[in-house]
Amino acid sequence: MTIKNRKLIDIALALGLTASIILSMSGFSASCRDMYENIIRIRIIANSDSEEDQSLKLKVRDAVLENTKLLFEDADSYSEAVTIAQNNLEFIRLVAEKEIHAEGFDYSVSLALKDEYFDTREYDSFTLPAGVYETLVFTIGEGDGQNWWCVLFPQVCVGSCSGKLTDSISESSAKHAEEAPKYELKFKVVEIFQKFFCFR
Repeated sequence: MTIKNRKLIDIALALGLTASIILSMSGFSASCRDMYENIIRIRIIANSDSEEDQSLKLKVRDAVLENTKLLFEDADSYSEAVTIAQNNLEFIRLVAEKEIHAEGFDYSVSLALKDEYFDTREYDSFTLPAGVYETLVFTIGEGDGQNWWCVLFPQVCVGSCSGKLTDSISESSAKHAEEAPKYELKFKVVEIFQKFFCFR
């Protein structure tokens, strides 16, 4: 075994041990699982990084959130929200397409509900750990631009709705998400662990 390989093994073992210790503390691992299994995220990928395409991405975002809030506001559970999304994919896609055309663009838009990996992400009032989430993914045109993402369910990214994380996850999980500075190291270890061991 080469010195380089030995160092890699040592690093992997150290990361694994650190992750095991940190993730076992205060039910943090269970909270991460709770978030992965009960939150639906949304990702909108722009056609390109041009100013026009990035602006269009945000207009599509606004149209989709505005036109889907009634669909999801009465969902009582994650599984019900997933079913609603699956049953309304074409309607939601057409909302995005209509907005694109209204803005004078002829880009196509594809839509899929699928598992997507996210890095640790800090929002205004909460932070979500790195991991794989069920995600509604819009791809505008070539899909070569920067993307926007947030949470579709529970509806915490729709300004006119009163959605909160505890609509879908436990109070302890929500506490971990909403007290981000306190759990910053744990969130970072989750991200390192996920990337090193799960997504190589």
